[in-house]
This record gives sequence, C-alpha cells and structure tokens, in this order.
Amino acid sequence: MPIYEYRHKQKPNKCKDPFEVFAAIKDDTIADCPLCGQPVERILSTFTGKANIFADSNLKEKGFTKLVKNGSGGYRKV
Repeated sequence: MPIYEYRHKQKPNKCKDPFEVFAAIKDDTIADCPLCGQPVERILSTFTGKANIFADSNLKEKGFTKLVKNGSGGYRKV
C-alpha cells in the first residue's frame, strides 16, 4: 500500500506537519486532518528520503558494482 504525505493548509496547527497516510491507490485523497479536522493537501514526497542511495559509496556499501563506459568501448569499475 502506498504512503501519501499531507500537510495542513492553514498555519499554525496542533498536529505534526507533514504527516503520512497509508491508503490504497483506489482510495480518494483526504480533505481534512483525521486528528484536528483542519483542511489538508497531498504533497509530493521523495522515495529515497534525504540520502542519495545511488551514490557510488552507497552502492559499494550495499554490495553492488557500478560500471562506467570508458573511451575505448570497454567498461571499468567505479
């Protein structure tokens, strides 16, 4: 089930902002906060968080190998 992020349209509010909601894709978006009842809007969220999971150091740490094409038509490990 996807996780959707919402934030309150009005500031200040009593609830955590932004907050997450587990919902099926077919479910409608919520219009009001389930805790305080204030209007909310769905926001775009990043799937990776703040860290870059595709950075060379992270790939190596996770056991992956990155190959980069060199000028002679071959590949080299990064």
